[in-house]
Amino acid sequence: MDNPNYTYPIETLSPADFDEWVEHCGSVFGIGAEYFRRHFVNDPRKDYNSVFIIKNEEGKMISTVRVFHRQVYIGGKIYKMGGIGEVSTNATYRRMGLSYKLLEAATEYMIKNDFALSMLGTGYFSHYAKHGFMKAFSYGKDVSDKLEVGRDAIAELRSARAPFSSDIRPLSAENFHDMAMLYNKYCVNLNCCIVRTKEYWQSWCAGEIKNPHGLFRDGKLVGYICFNGNSVTEIVADERDHDLLLSVIKSDGGKIQIPAFVKTERKFMDTDFMSIKMICVYTPIDIEIDGKSTVLPDTASVVEYLNDNGGFVFWDQDGF
Repeated sequence: MDNPNYTYPIETLSPADFDEWVEHCGSVFGIGAEYFRRHFVNDPRKDYNSVFIIKNEEGKMISTVRVFHRQVYIGGKIYKMGGIGEVSTNATYRRMGLSYKLLEAATEYMIKNDFALSMLGTGYFSHYAKHGFMKAFSYGKDVSDKLEVGRDAIAELRSARAPFSSDIRPLSAENFHDMAMLYNKYCVNLNCCIVRTKEYWQSWCAGEIKNPHGLFRDGKLVGYICFNGNSVTEIVADERDHDLLLSVIKSDGGKIQIPAFVKTERKFMDTDFMSIKMICVYTPIDIEIDGKSTVLPDTASVVEYLNDNGGFVFWDQDGF
């Protein structure tokens, strides 16, 4: 930092710089390099040209931003989305505008390559608001971990689905094909869910999906749930089976945190935002509202639509 005239030019990542890049990210975030290595290696749409870096005058990497190539459902349609991640600057070089420059480069890249919108997760909202991002909410609720309706409600739910026999058991990669079929059926109408291809299931999901359990009826997978502690991280099923799937969660605190759209007869305990993401829209989003085609022209209108229609749904397994 001795040369005040050094301009800190932006480069794109090269394979030769890959190990230094994951070490840089791991050091800045304090979680080690392997998380970032896995997220790049396992990504079927990885692209070195969508990772932007800045080096100091001595050639050491000091700042980076990555654009993840994704697609999302909005209003039942598919849109190309750029996920912003790995935003990290060495502590010595902060407050110099480096991440601002990198985000400008990332934005230019996404617009040039026809991304409809971008999404990111952060606690530094004002920083990204400068680049046109606005807050969108994922709504959740806390419910009792027990069905208290006077008798064994789970048995009643099972019998209500008679004459079929059902059971819940852990899933593995061998079930990915059937899970994918269910995902495509039930998640298409959940705004901002990631579109998952076969390759995405086989590579990304294989490394990220945690604690999956499936509901089988007469030997056929009809729904599944993933959870972390008492929090549902993904649930994909007919709404009549939501309570059956929730029964697999055993909570020490007596409550389960679930997305707001989940149908349940369990006692309601509290309402909460599950998370906040920021969104920036680059091209108009065309959706149908009450059977009529409606164009959402900008970020503000898309965020308003999402927040007024149940918020976004973004499963933990797709996090970047």
